[in-house]
Amino acid sequence: MFAFSKRRFAAAVLSAILLPAAAASDTTGTASPRRVEAELLDGTHYSLGDSRSGLTVLSFWSPDSLASRKCIWELQRFASAYESRGVATVAVSTLKDTGLLSAFVAKRKLQLPVAILEDHDLGALPEHLMPIVHVFDKDGRLLASRAGLYSYRSLEALVVPLLK
Repeated sequence: MFAFSKRRFAAAVLSAILLPAAAASDTTGTASPRRVEAELLDGTHYSLGDSRSGLTVLSFWSPDSLASRKCIWELQRFASAYESRGVATVAVSTLKDTGLLSAFVAKRKLQLPVAILEDHDLGALPEHLMPIVHVFDKDGRLLASRAGLYSYRSLEALVVPLLK
């Protein structure tokens, strides 16, 4: 008998739901574009529909999540390295406290765009699965997803095959 933790079981369920949609989008191009609205910390509005980069990586996270805090610098490194390759990267916080989030970003000297999630059609983004990474094409179609801890290399493994 296999023993699964609740976190692994939830990640498996999330993958079973999201990844088939991502694969269908990648191979058929028929999946409908997704909607994500957020407010960047500088007060400007962010919309996935406005992005015209080759790929957009959105990492949904919360400073309240230990896994998210561990991964945020890896996301910063990835954003810096892949910006020149046409990959836009945004850290989208589910925490709605602008002051707390701004202090977190300033203390860690993060330079990638950080936004506060407003409206979206991605379904549930449970905190116990955070961080959750979604990769979208320029038309807002979901191409790939992953939930849980990640490293620079695991982000590369998710994105590089989509750049070809």
